[in-house]
Amino acid sequence: FSMTMKLASSTLLLFGGSLLPKTNGSTADLPDTLPSIVDLIELAYPTWCIDADENRITDVDTCDDGSPNGKWNPIYLTKQYSGADPSLGGYPTPLDVHYAFEYASPYLGQPCAGSPHHCPEDFDGSSKNCKQCPSLSTSEDNGPYGPGHVPPHISLAAITKAYNEKTGGDVSEWFNYDQNACRILPTKLLKIIRMYFPREPNGDVYYPPPYSVAGGSYPLEFANLAGESCADAASKHSTAGSLDCFETHSGDASLFPDTIQVGYGTPHFCSKESAAVGVSSDYCPYITFGPNRGKYRHPHLAYSALETYLANKIMPDVCGSTWDDSNYPPKVDTTQAFPDMTFVDPKTRFVDHEQPLIKEGLWVWPGSEGRKKKAVIGNFANSYCVVEDYKGAGDGDSNSAMDSLSGNEVMNGVRRAVPAKGAISTMWVLGMALIHCLI
Repeated sequence: FSMTMKLASSTLLLFGGSLLPKTNGSTADLPDTLPSIVDLIELAYPTWCIDADENRITDVDTCDDGSPNGKWNPIYLTKQYSGADPSLGGYPTPLDVHYAFEYASPYLGQPCAGSPHHCPEDFDGSSKNCKQCPSLSTSEDNGPYGPGHVPPHISLAAITKAYNEKTGGDVSEWFNYDQNACRILPTKLLKIIRMYFPREPNGDVYYPPPYSVAGGSYPLEFANLAGESCADAASKHSTAGSLDCFETHSGDASLFPDTIQVGYGTPHFCSKESAAVGVSSDYCPYITFGPNRGKYRHPHLAYSALETYLANKIMPDVCGSTWDDSNYPPKVDTTQAFPDMTFVDPKTRFVDHEQPLIKEGLWVWPGSEGRKKKAVIGNFANSYCVVEDYKGAGDGDSNSAMDSLSGNEVMNGVRRAVPAKGAISTMWVLGMALIHCLI
């Protein structure tokens, strides 16, 4: 007996035709409205077949539901292996899909490296939650960091609305293969984002959460919000419309295992022990119980799946129907350093999952794989992360690039800064040439 747990069934489009570059194509094959994003993710990232015990089936080409036996994990429970070989169970990171507005922190050996959270190199990742560190925020779109970090679900929501509401102009002009391959041009993307998520006169911009109507009602978020925590989130996001809390997406809160903290406010489901000491939720599993076990998918994957679908329709000669994994995983992977994790007996994996190991009231970071300081190829912002020993600027007392910027403050032991208007900050391309700097 075998079965396939798929997010949805889709017809796999074949990749074919000329390999000659094509900058713009036809919109003749585009539907009036977009297919379900759940279908598009499965189309771009076809998952492998599994049996009733969630064991991978490798000796068939087609799963029981007629879909192809793919290379991606249908039961996604942790981001620990995201950025590594798909056989380990993870998916590409925002860096791997070249999401334009991630503005990730460089891999300098600090916690949360490769994420939007920019901690200094000397940040204590075993006693402080690295998600306290700021993401790159700007007050204008024309500075050195452009719009700053824009959560991928916002890009997904904006492009989906623009397409379905016919407000984004000619869809074929969203792409230019010679400039950006099979991805939407960043200039087009930002213009559409600002149509739906404009800045206030003072430069502020509000991005509602993915589990809200205003944030796009992303169906695969499965936020850990239930009861009182859902009401609190609704109050916090009072202009975002209704929220998709646990009772809506999965059922009664009584489904929560006794060990799991209810209402963490993210798609992660941390143990009560982990929550009590303030561990970063990124180290905790996604939904592991109930009808949506393993179905979480990152919004950046959804956005890349939408890009893949549209590019294939517009430029079928050069853009396939599945995400282009020809350079994945990269030579230097984009995995993040995790803490030591608890051991879970395979016999209990349906009711339990690895959680951060807590010793003497703290988690143990980094874990056995170390800090993962490495020369990842990509564009990174280093102005919040590099701890300086250069005394030639400012008053000579700065020990961090963050301290040399205007608007510096300290919050919960984390140095924060807002770059001065017009300040020039360094963008790094960490390629092979940088390896010598990191050794």
